[in-house]
Amino acid sequence: MLFELLSLNNNIIKMKILNGSCLCGKVGIEIPDDFEYMGNCHCSECRKFTGSDYSSVGGISSEKFAFTRGEEFVSIYPQNAETELAFCKCCGSSLFSRNITGGKHNIRLGILDSTPTRKPSFHIFVASKVPWLEINDDLKQFEKAPVK
Repeated sequence: MLFELLSLNNNIIKMKILNGSCLCGKVGIEIPDDFEYMGNCHCSECRKFTGSDYSSVGGISSEKFAFTRGEEFVSIYPQNAETELAFCKCCGSSLFSRNITGGKHNIRLGILDSTPTRKPSFHIFVASKVPWLEINDDLKQFEKAPVK
């Protein structure tokens, strides 16, 4: 699926739409294929939220995020004053985290039903990764979060 954007110089740009869903299919999302970043987080909080060795996420402006179905099946966990975690209350799938003050959604890439153009380009919080995981790719690694 494509949608049109108006660029700064008034040209029409066609952009691919990505769809995602939870395990049971009750929750559906739609976002443009316009991630600002994509990476793998190894912090203990992301590991606990996803139940996995690490979490692959893509960051996108909250304004570009939309539910296509099942918003009523989403449960929100207020992780702290700035961050909310969202999951399906029927099947338990981790969907996204939302940075309230920063206006960003970090989409869990595993919920995507369509393939994004880009792929993860870094690992963060590798100092707290699980001891049995060896990172064998050439992606940039940060002991903690990257410096802004």
